[in-house]
Amino acid sequence: MTEIETAKMSERGQIIIPKDVRDYIEAGESTIFTIMPLDRETIIMKKLDKLKMIEEFRNIRTKAKEKLTSSEVNREIKRIRKQN
Repeated sequence: MTEIETAKMSERGQIIIPKDVRDYIEAGESTIFTIMPLDRETIIMKKLDKLKMIEEFRNIRTKAKEKLTSSEVNREIKRIRKQN
């Protein structure tokens, strides 16, 4: 897709992604995006793949279980929460 589309923000801060763009990126009604500002005039939106995210977290969890006991994980969580 090479066309530039525009969108207008509503009073509630909502932006509608143009249909051509939604179709191109295969984004449905419940699609989740992460949003990050690069500077005061530029933002990046990235579509999240929920199934891929779940798999990544399962892999992290498996690796953590191999290296740490449940009590060690809980202790580390408590330690980090105290810092914040």
